[in-house]
Amino acid sequence: MFKKIINLWVSVRHNLVAIAVLLNGLLIFKTVYGMSGNVFELFHISNFSEANIASLTNAPWFMLGVFLVINSIGLVFRARIAWVMSLALLVTTLLFTWHFLPDQQHSINLCIASLLFLILLRKDFNRSSVTAGGIFSLITFVILVAYATYGSLYFGDGFKPKIDNIMTAFYFSMVTMTTVGYGDILPVSEAARIFTISVIIAGITVFATSVTTIFGPLIRGGLNKLVKGNKIPMKREDHFIVCGTSMMAMNTINQLHQRGLDVTIITNRPEDEFPLIEQSLDGKFDIISGDSSDSSVLKKAGIENCRAILALAENDADNAFILLSARDISADVKTVVIVNDSKNINKIKMVQPDIILSPQLFGSEVLARMLNGEEIDNKVLISMLLNSGHGIFDKKDSAEPSPH
Repeated sequence: MFKKIINLWVSVRHNLVAIAVLLNGLLIFKTVYGMSGNVFELFHISNFSEANIASLTNAPWFMLGVFLVINSIGLVFRARIAWVMSLALLVTTLLFTWHFLPDQQHSINLCIASLLFLILLRKDFNRSSVTAGGIFSLITFVILVAYATYGSLYFGDGFKPKIDNIMTAFYFSMVTMTTVGYGDILPVSEAARIFTISVIIAGITVFATSVTTIFGPLIRGGLNKLVKGNKIPMKREDHFIVCGTSMMAMNTINQLHQRGLDVTIITNRPEDEFPLIEQSLDGKFDIISGDSSDSSVLKKAGIENCRAILALAENDADNAFILLSARDISADVKTVVIVNDSKNINKIKMVQPDIILSPQLFGSEVLARMLNGEEIDNKVLISMLLNSGHGIFDKKDSAEPSPH
């Protein structure tokens, strides 16, 4: 029962963090809605250029609330970017509440508790997705710009010269978020200075993270195309999938390549190191960066149409997980696995690969037989080398065995 409670706590605690961040946002909405000069009046203005700046009262608060609500959704999916942004936003909310609404002790306590919760459970938020991260970053970037612009208008009297139009407010927001700071517009009041600090903090975290997430892949992809040209992907059919870049994997890839066989390599090394891998192999290869035990990565590598998958990583546990994932996708896929530590052979056999290779055990047994003067023929060598006792392909797919 205690173990079940622990497992339940581990599985739901990130949702509790999301709820805490959401409550902070909802409390801000409640505060805004109850104040004079309500920000919701903005939605009834037909001509924004003629709007009275007084109607923008509480707009920064409103944007903070929107920010927190959106980030709470990202926390449900354990997004790392949502964790970073939530941390910055809660610090900003705490500073604003402490300075402008010190009587709202319940909001301050909730904000502090949420910050502690976020910091303590930071390891739970480790997921990232290029597509989801890009969309999430774009939304938060737009809201951050709106927050900084509205806030500059709201605290306009506290700047020198005074910020009294939306274009000047937008200009000041971009200069502050990018930490350029030309110095032509300066915060002179205490409230304006605190607001400027919040924009700088948000700019360093949210703005920088969002721009990197959105535009980084586009710029990097464009430079790669400019330098390397368009790379035509290999048709992933009737090919071998090699998982890992160990010495055994690299040598096997070379041998398959020399025989004119197509190979797709899966490695956990980043794309920036692909040229180093190809340099070691002395050729151009189809390489995928990712976790070899991830079903989506295996499907991307074309496991359903491959001739065989070779688990040749340096860690036996990783190799076992690769085989389990491969069999989960396709029960008929041919599998080859290397056992780096001979004591793990029986465990690897439970996964039922088609071929098990154990260079360590093979070398030690050959050496022991030679030292003992025992006769070693081809059948004995093959039996020792291929512990499964079967070839990787059916007899109808394999060549006739040599009489010798």
